[in-house]
Amino acid sequence: MEPPYAAIFLLFVVLGFTGVVSFFKARQRREKTYYLMSITIFIGVFSVAVALLNQFVLSLALLIVAGLMSFVLLPKAMELYGQEILTQKQETDVTAPLRIRDFLTWKGLIKLKALYGFRKMITIYSILNIGGVAAIMFAFIGLGIITPVMAIVYSIITTIVSIIIFYRQIWKAFKEI
Repeated sequence: MEPPYAAIFLLFVVLGFTGVVSFFKARQRREKTYYLMSITIFIGVFSVAVALLNQFVLSLALLIVAGLMSFVLLPKAMELYGQEILTQKQETDVTAPLRIRDFLTWKGLIKLKALYGFRKMITIYSILNIGGVAAIMFAFIGLGIITPVMAIVYSIITTIVSIIIFYRQIWKAFKEI
């Protein structure tokens, strides 16, 4: 069976973009954890590049290293995100209208919490997340990158994992707000 090269290449592009954004965020904030997160992302990019060259054993080893680094960095990253949420809470005018641009930062969720409360904010985030993942999966099906069954499985797994991580990540920070 031929590996899904289109999906692997797309992952390479997305991880590369994320790595560059993360690196500039690290430079801007001058926080060691952000630099380590950037390195972890670039190890993932390198893993995908190696997979494109049919070196799957090396790719798997790099992916395991990136996964372990992510696991080790997760508590510190969650702490930093909590600090960012608290900082942005002080900067956010919750009476201002909600804009799509607000969802590029924590401001959109802060405004949603002020409008609807924590549980409805989580529900709205979950619905938006499911819709976003489903749209990406439909695009992948349309491009012939994945099958409909793969799209359903990926959508379910991605949605469940992201909601759990999101909920745990911001629980303390939003409870303090």
